[in-house]
Amino acid sequence: MPQLSESFNAKIKAFRAQFRGVRDRAFFLYRLAKLYA
Repeated sequence: MPQLSESFNAKIKAFRAQFRGVRDRAFFLYRLAKLYA
């Protein structure tokens, strides 16, 4: 089932990219909060 694993890899890549974006935003807000605390 090659097409199944292909779509699975695409899902994982999209999920990881989304997760990284969320984590970066949270880290940015955390730095901002510490800066102005």
